[in-house]
Amino acid sequence: MDSGPAHIHDAVQRVLESFAELLVNRANETDGRVSIATIRKHLEAFQNSDFPEMETIYREAWQGCQAIAESAHWAKARRSHFERIMVKCFAGLLPRSSEPLVPGRHLSRRIIPGFINALQQMMGQEIYDQHCERVDSLVETMRAVHGDSFSWEDVYSDPICLTVVEDVLVGVAHHFSDMAKRRNWMIDLISAHMPGTGNEIEKAWYFGDGAFHTLMNSLYGDLRHRMLSPRDREGLIERYGEAEIDTLSALFAGLAADHADLQQAGRI
Repeated sequence: MDSGPAHIHDAVQRVLESFAELLVNRANETDGRVSIATIRKHLEAFQNSDFPEMETIYREAWQGCQAIAESAHWAKARRSHFERIMVKCFAGLLPRSSEPLVPGRHLSRRIIPGFINALQQMMGQEIYDQHCERVDSLVETMRAVHGDSFSWEDVYSDPICLTVVEDVLVGVAHHFSDMAKRRNWMIDLISAHMPGTGNEIEKAWYFGDGAFHTLMNSLYGDLRHRMLSPRDREGLIERYGEAEIDTLSALFAGLAADHADLQQAGRI
């Protein structure tokens, strides 16, 4: 069962279980006998939402449906396989299709259009298109090889895919030489591209200083970890050159300094 129908099924099950529990409690009070009139009375109360616990179930079911709908929308909105693998870098911070956004725990899926736009501007359209072609070719090959057993997890873990992501992140690192300036630029750009929403929690959420650092830490977390290993660092230098890896190191230092400045200013 798909996530949408499964979520509705779960909500219906909770309602039925609550109704059954109420009837059992009523039966216990009357030596196991519950009249048809009593059942109809309680059913009418359920239908009229006279029970507070029902309001909670309805509210949570609606929030879940909104979250699933928005997740499906953004999955469809991604125009290329390349965009999908780049979003995968921070997918763990996005609400799953069946859950609402939790401020402080999640980033909103509505940042995706602005994030993709930021990548395009920093990379340049020609390089961006080249990466799109590389990933499209990889996905087509894997679909041809694996057929019905094709899995996106296999794509994400493929060495070519990992190299593309690494190439992108190393390639745009020089744009962050002035971290505060780039932070403000990304906040403005991503915020400007966040589409409207009817979800009240989403309306209250915004992409600010803290969300920027959360996003950057997720994007560059693996590379930062690899840079701690002398062997992996040498491999990165061999592929990209020492100047590019020095730029990457400067990005990590810039992120740490910017985060400290924001904390001292009480902004995060």
